[in-house]
Amino acid sequence: MRLANILLATTILGSAAGGALAGLAADLGDISMGGRVKQGVAFGYSELTDGMLRLAQANYIVETDISWKPTKTLAVTGKFWLRGDWVDSWGADLMGSGIQNPYSPNATQQYGYHLNRKGGGRDDPFGNTVDHQNRYLDDFEDEMIRELAIKITDEYNRYAIKIGKFVRGWGQSDGIRLLDVLHAQDLRMKGVLGDSDEIRIPNWMVAVDLNFDEMGIAKPFEWIGLTKPGLELIFMPETQHDLFVINNPTPGDVTAGGLYGFPFPYLIDPVSGKGIPYFAAHLNDVTPREFSVTDATLAARFKFQALHGEGTLNAYYGWQELPIVKMRDSTLHVGSATHQADQALLNVPLSQPLLETLVHAPGVGYLDAMRTTSGGLLGSLGQLLGGYPINLYGCATGILPPLCSVTTNFDLDYKYRKKLVGATFTRDMVELAFGPKDVAPVFRMEASYEFDKPFNRYRVKTNVGTEAYGTNALISSVDESVAFRDQLSIMVGFDYFLWLPFWESQESSIFTSFQLFNIITEDSKDLMFQSPYAAFGSKVHPVQTYASFLWWKALDDGRLYLEGLAAYDFQNEGFAYRQRIDFNYFGDNIRPRVEIIHYEGKTEQGLFGLYDNADAIEFSLTYQF
Repeated sequence: MRLANILLATTILGSAAGGALAGLAADLGDISMGGRVKQGVAFGYSELTDGMLRLAQANYIVETDISWKPTKTLAVTGKFWLRGDWVDSWGADLMGSGIQNPYSPNATQQYGYHLNRKGGGRDDPFGNTVDHQNRYLDDFEDEMIRELAIKITDEYNRYAIKIGKFVRGWGQSDGIRLLDVLHAQDLRMKGVLGDSDEIRIPNWMVAVDLNFDEMGIAKPFEWIGLTKPGLELIFMPETQHDLFVINNPTPGDVTAGGLYGFPFPYLIDPVSGKGIPYFAAHLNDVTPREFSVTDATLAARFKFQALHGEGTLNAYYGWQELPIVKMRDSTLHVGSATHQADQALLNVPLSQPLLETLVHAPGVGYLDAMRTTSGGLLGSLGQLLGGYPINLYGCATGILPPLCSVTTNFDLDYKYRKKLVGATFTRDMVELAFGPKDVAPVFRMEASYEFDKPFNRYRVKTNVGTEAYGTNALISSVDESVAFRDQLSIMVGFDYFLWLPFWESQESSIFTSFQLFNIITEDSKDLMFQSPYAAFGSKVHPVQTYASFLWWKALDDGRLYLEGLAAYDFQNEGFAYRQRIDFNYFGDNIRPRVEIIHYEGKTEQGLFGLYDNADAIEFSLTYQF
């Protein structure tokens, strides 16, 4: 049995025994329990729904919180939830996009496929692609336990030790993570605009907090102007990575992530502008050991006060949350244009070097042959007469050639270390107070420096001596396709409680927070932003700039609550906005909410381009107890 399972079983038994004893004897301490039940219904309005308001999500959460404090120095906490999405059983019909459609003009368009219902037909050749993977996120250890931990605090507040499964948040930034790296993110339900405390994935870990003042060792730090010093140490033997779904409608990998599933990448040749048909991918996760003491994540945060503000120094040694894509072997399906091995006349294995040669060989390879083929007529008649797109791989012989296709195995490799240092600083700028109420802004700064961050290359040298870039660069060896670069990230922001001079009846301030991000990548030329999204020039910029703006305001004595979050990607001209409206008119238990999420971005360029079709309006009802 894994050590994590032993710890899990021990903690559950201890918590259950403690709860039973607390029910028998009041003097055992305080025990409390609460929770919520939330059901949402979201209507999308993007290409996935043909631009119309259509049912797109039906997310639900059932959550229970338990805490038991038998003594002043000991606390046991538990948080459990069940999440999922009913939308596949509620009759929703989202049309995603998949591999290149050879019957479209120059094969530049993609086959569609139904994410939630049965498909079939020429424009959706894969038939039943119903996928229930988001209906119940019910793996008890990985998905249902949000917190199950014991915290021991010294009675003199010299130290605190917390052991179990829980979450620790670092950093100062909203929406874009620089130092909040302790935990991977679950992007399956809400994407990057979900609540940070909901999308963080908890880990089995140990956290130690040391108060240098109470320990009597603060003097050396005070001599250099650092007061109230303290240290947080993290030992995390459990490894997690970001959770997401790539919509991949091929017989070898039928997955559907619904509204927030990442789209299958366009396969476009940047030289000719033509699509690259007859290629499909099968994806395989390659991860570190899920639980390992010797390969554990280590992190530390030094906290202090200085210059009339609060600061931290941070260090992290763990694992990457996002993967590097590596091409492996392939299979040539002779007699099937849609990668269906069971319908092919012959399935021929192709090694990685062999397929790389067949694709990139000058004059005779797939790409050169495709680029020199004339447009011809559309559809299957055009193929028979030699027009683009002809079916290659040596299958185009005779008047009626057997159609062929290739399925390539790609590893999504998470086995790269993340090595990062950083700092934060926050200060009330009392010298700059202004406005009708003479309010001081709050200055916030956050910076991180990551060493040897892995990237896929956007431009590579192939094994036949040619140069390939864009989508074509994915057909290359691992030695050519991966590079390592240092990356510096800086955020500067200001918070301000705004009072409007022309709003005489304003009963409370409007909280505002503006943040500007610069992400500087060393020698960034010819690196992919995030493979496999490379077809439309999604390259890493030398300096990537984002801006975010958060605001919230309570109206009608707090019964109407408004909150907005906006983010802008300067280099890729991407934009995202989330607007929430909470109605607190129904007592302490019932909480209706309207939430609008909108993304704009160029296809496959930058983060917001990946979510361009995730626009939605959600109506939800939460019952709190």
